Amino acid sequence: MTSNEMFGAASWVTPSDKCDTPFIRGYFNAEKGEKAEITVCGLGFFELFINGKRASSDLFVPADSDYHFFPEQECLTLHGEITSHRIYCLKYDITCLIEDGKNSVSVFLAPGWYKPYGDVKLCYKIELEKSDNVFSDKSLKWAKSFIEGYDFIHGEKHDYSAVSYADIWNERSFDDSNWKNVTEIPAPESEYYIQTTPADTVIRHIKPRLIGAENGSKLYDCGENITGRPIVFCDLAESQKIIVSVGEFLTPDGKLDEFYSHGQTSEFITDAKEREMSIRFCWNAFRYIRVTGNALITDCEVIHADVPVTSFFECDNENINWLYDAYIRTQLDNMHAGIPSDCPHLEKRGYTGDGQLCCSAVMTMFDAKVFYEKWMEDISDCQDKNTGHIQYTAPYVHSGGGPGGWGCAIIEVPYQFYKAYGDTAPLKKYYPQMLRYLDFLEEHSENDLVTSDMPDEWCLGEWCTPSDEMQKRPMIPQPFVNNYFYIKSLQRLEEIASLIGKKEDIKKLQAVRKIKTDALIREYYDEKSGDFCNNIQGSNSFALELGLGDERTFENLIKAYKNDLVFNTGIFGTDLVIKLLFERGCSDLALSLLASDKKPSFGYWKKRGATTLWEEWGLPRSMNHPMFGAPVKYLFTEVLGVKAESAGYKKVVISPDVGFLRFAKGFITTEYGKIEVRVNRRGEGTFVDVVIGKDVDAALKMNGVEIKLSEGKNSFAF
Repeated sequence: MTSNEMFGAASWVTPSDKCDTPFIRGYFNAEKGEKAEITVCGLGFFELFINGKRASSDLFVPADSDYHFFPEQECLTLHGEITSHRIYCLKYDITCLIEDGKNSVSVFLAPGWYKPYGDVKLCYKIELEKSDNVFSDKSLKWAKSFIEGYDFIHGEKHDYSAVSYADIWNERSFDDSNWKNVTEIPAPESEYYIQTTPADTVIRHIKPRLIGAENGSKLYDCGENITGRPIVFCDLAESQKIIVSVGEFLTPDGKLDEFYSHGQTSEFITDAKEREMSIRFCWNAFRYIRVTGNALITDCEVIHADVPVTSFFECDNENINWLYDAYIRTQLDNMHAGIPSDCPHLEKRGYTGDGQLCCSAVMTMFDAKVFYEKWMEDISDCQDKNTGHIQYTAPYVHSGGGPGGWGCAIIEVPYQFYKAYGDTAPLKKYYPQMLRYLDFLEEHSENDLVTSDMPDEWCLGEWCTPSDEMQKRPMIPQPFVNNYFYIKSLQRLEEIASLIGKKEDIKKLQAVRKIKTDALIREYYDEKSGDFCNNIQGSNSFALELGLGDERTFENLIKAYKNDLVFNTGIFGTDLVIKLLFERGCSDLALSLLASDKKPSFGYWKKRGATTLWEEWGLPRSMNHPMFGAPVKYLFTEVLGVKAESAGYKKVVISPDVGFLRFAKGFITTEYGKIEVRVNRRGEGTFVDVVIGKDVDAALKMNGVEIKLSEGKNSFAF
């Protein structure tokens, strides 16, 4: 859809002078009670008010996207790459906000992710049942807001003393006669869509605990690592400057650790009025809050995309319970503005590596279908039209990554979407782009191994293996890992081709896969030991996942972990090691690794006081990265044993394997309803309860026996 098709006669407008965070106002006539609907887009983020009342609780809208062409885009300037573009618009029913006669429409704008693309801008149309439709145009007025400084990553500077209308600017009766008129500008050339992905909103509130005061500042603890914003209260009868800094960690002497503050600092200049204040157009990521001046932190709003958690897990091991809870919290903290981010503070980017690694876990444990429908479009948009290259982030922001674990997201995410929801539409839609990306990998191969990406760009294989020094990681060879992803993607494509009626492609895909597999064996397999790459950092798991190696390959993998019970793997190997141990009957070892508290392990993070997952096993930059959380899905597929026999969970086999655990219970929610499993081991007996919905074809398989399950609760003793 074009801008004209979306907005009709409406004009795009922007402040007549440079201003990143303006107020914009207009008027329209209507009758109270008549149906009214507004279609609106404010780039980068906007808040909409009708007669002084918020039209929606949505935050950070529209969703982030590769908005439109701009000549300074780095993939273009560096490599001549051309990506696709889209802009999201919001549609709101505002009937209940309409008054008789003159009504005001007010919009608060800020740059958000849009900053590199140009100045903030606005367009809207209001469709009325009885009155004339209303369109944004040059008659709108604007003025500077109280936000004097804006940094999407770090924070905001508010000056309420400089803006007398800070509290009344959006009211119906406000006099804006001294404001300036906006400037009409050309519509951005892009594809326009109504946003369907869940917007951010205030999900819950936390009352922070005061834990210290020193040198005129107060220190608060939220009790967990969150994303959102502290609410600052000040009632001093004179103007003052209040500085709020947030962070993830404290120093040994109990002060806010500046390194783990990540520069997240905001400033509020008061106007001698009693008021509550908070940042408006960015989110912070933090556990601790330091505030200066005569101010209090009265509340913390927890904010992220409104993506419901549709799972639960609990067992008799505290470390494993912590792992599930920490992953859920971490993943939610990294779902903002329509993208799954790497971290919610340092970068806030939709890395295709982290995103494809965790997508199956998210689709298992959350109601995330619509969320990933949008993100698959982002991945599609970020493919270079010339070479087929997939960027390291979607939407595109110049970043680092690699050709396998990042670019193969164009194949992996639609594939996992199909497995979770039984929907082949994305497979059909993106199939040509999948094939084009395989061509790109071929063009960047030497001796049938993927050895490069775009010139002068990163070419990662594995990432974040254990080390306190960046330059020492990872040891596992990059071509080995990238060929693993190439081969795995070929396997996916063979299945996809069969599903969507492209069976004529399968023989060619199989032939390429054999060539790539032979190269992997030729270069990295040791026939004497049975190892690939000397089993460095879990390298055997990559080969075993592809069906390579022999019994020694797996035996050597087991030996690497069964004594020390610590991880030596990066983000991809960690997932593969746990997966293979469960699938090959070594549940005790898999669970022991997940439950270990030795360094490096998940339990070690817990011992250090973590409430979210870290970026690295050793000394992290970030304490809020979901990428190591991918193995959490095996608590459901292996421990509780909920295995989909068909895409979308229409047909399910329940085969729990609780290993050394005495108790485990949980559920997931599928397209066909909730599947709940509870396992208790008492004495020599094992007691299993399974609850399923009426539309699920399910069977319980245990101890060599398979039992057909019926709707409702099914109870068994073994």
